[in-house]
Amino acid sequence: MLDWHAKPTHQRTIPCAERVWSIPCRIGEDRIVFGCWDNSLQCVSLRDGAHQWRFATQGPVYSSPAVSDDGSFVVGCEDHVLRRISQDGECLWAFHAQGPFHASPTIDPARSIVYAGSYDHTLYALDHASGRLLWKQSFDEQVEDDLYSSPALDADGNVIVGTDNILMCFRPDGEERWRITETGRFEGTAAIDHASGRGVIGTEVDGKIIVFETKSGTVLRQFHTDGFVVSCPSLSPQGVAYVGSNDGHVYGIDLHSLQCLWRVNLECEFRYTPFTVLPSGDALLVGTDERLHCLAQRTGESLWRLEHSGGFHSSPLLTDDGHLVIGSHRNAVHFYRWIR
Repeated sequence: MLDWHAKPTHQRTIPCAERVWSIPCRIGEDRIVFGCWDNSLQCVSLRDGAHQWRFATQGPVYSSPAVSDDGSFVVGCEDHVLRRISQDGECLWAFHAQGPFHASPTIDPARSIVYAGSYDHTLYALDHASGRLLWKQSFDEQVEDDLYSSPALDADGNVIVGTDNILMCFRPDGEERWRITETGRFEGTAAIDHASGRGVIGTEVDGKIIVFETKSGTVLRQFHTDGFVVSCPSLSPQGVAYVGSNDGHVYGIDLHSLQCLWRVNLECEFRYTPFTVLPSGDALLVGTDERLHCLAQRTGESLWRLEHSGGFHSSPLLTDDGHLVIGSHRNAVHFYRWIR
C-alpha cells in the first residue's frame, strides 16, 4: 500500500537539449515518452532512465501524447503535423494541417476516432487506424492562436472544445449539438465528469469558472475569480474539480453540490495543464513557482510540496505503481517514486 500523503522520493533527472512542456506518458511497462522543444519525441526507460529511441520532428513538440492500449500514441507538433507513432518509435501515419498542433489530441477508442485542434482554426476528426480525415469544423480565422483548447469527450462520445469565446459540442459525426457563448475566451480544456454528466472550464479576461451540463450545454453555476482562468481543470473520482486562477488561488469545486469547497492562495499563476489527481483524490499541481504542490481534496490543506533546482513545468505523469514523471522548463525530465 502506497502512502500518497507522503512525499515521493527523487530517483533521477534526465537532462535534455531543450525545455519539456509536453506531459510525459507511459507507453508500455517500462517506457516513457515525452515531447521536447529540441524538435523531437524521446522514449526512455521508466526503470533506469536509459534512452530507448528518439523521433525527429520539424518543430518543437508542445502537444502531449494520447496513448492507445497497444502502446502507440498520437501527438501533435509545431511543424503542422499530427502523427501516430508506435511503441518502438515508428511513424504509422502523419496528417498535415495548415497550422501548428499546439493543443493535445484526444482518442475515442470506442469509435476509433482521433480529435485534434490546430492553429489553422480547425477541429479535425481522423480515423485512428489510418489517419484518414473523417470530418472537420473550421472557425473564425481572425482569432489568434486558435484552436488553443484541447478536445474533451463526454460519456456518449461527443466532443467538447473551446474556440475564442464559444464552447462547442459536436456529435461523433461532426453535427453541432450545442454551444455556450461567453464574454471571455475559452483557452483551457474542459474537464468532464462522466458520472454526473457535468463539465467545468475557465475563461480568460473575465476570470470565470463555469460548470455546465454536458448533454444540453446548460450553464449550472459560475464562479468569479480575480484573474484569468486559462489552465485546464482536473477532477477527483468523487467529483471535486480543481481549478487554478491567475489571481494566485486554487479553487476546489464540488460538481454535485455546485459549491466552492475551498479557495487556497499559493501566490503563483496556473497555466496550460497544471493539475492531476492522486488515487486518494487529492490534487497535484504545478504553478509558475515551478514547485509541485499536493492539496487535500476536501479542505485544500497543503499536504506536501516538492522543489527541485531544475524546476517543474509540465503536469506530472502519475502511475498506479507509484511513479511520478514531470518535465521541466529548464531542459530536464525528473523521475520520482513512492516507496512501499
